[in-house]
Amino acid sequence: MSVKTLCLGALSLRDGTGYDIKKLFESAFSHFHSASYGSIYPALKQLQADGLLDCRLEPGAKHPDRKLFSLTGEGRKALVDELTAMPAGEQLRSDFLLLMFFAHLLPTEVLRDKLAQMEAYYEDELSYLKSIADCAEHSAGIAFTIEQGIQVYTAKLGLLRDRREQLLKDHREIPKEWSENSPCTD
Repeated sequence: MSVKTLCLGALSLRDGTGYDIKKLFESAFSHFHSASYGSIYPALKQLQADGLLDCRLEPGAKHPDRKLFSLTGEGRKALVDELTAMPAGEQLRSDFLLLMFFAHLLPTEVLRDKLAQMEAYYEDELSYLKSIADCAEHSAGIAFTIEQGIQVYTAKLGLLRDRREQLLKDHREIPKEWSENSPCTD
């Protein structure tokens, strides 16, 4: 799914600024998608140019004036069309799984630290998702994504805890000749 589609989706919930959308990526969307300001603002600009968003300046007494975006009728239609055409599949991108695939290249202490960092990350994500789970205002779809996030992070945390000692026990460190940063020679 493109950042533009996600921006349309965020604005279908309520009008907002680029900052508001970024906060949604850091909270409600965090367990299934991410985006930076560097991708959100160009997406908003293009969506506005395409007539899918309106933008008005919201004066601020305690903050600088800010641009408040809202969906147009065409924007709502474009969002529904995009969601309708979207295949029901998943694309998993995980820096942690990439790190684990090549964990044999890391010193054991580094691997131990990375596993601890991921455990804390999973705990934080679970805590956040559980804190927003019981909201009567959530649509059935929003409640489903939150519950799936809880289930997935619970399973990931359980697997990490179950396998940590075996991972560390069976860990093969990088050969010493590689750790000296010497160039490869044949």
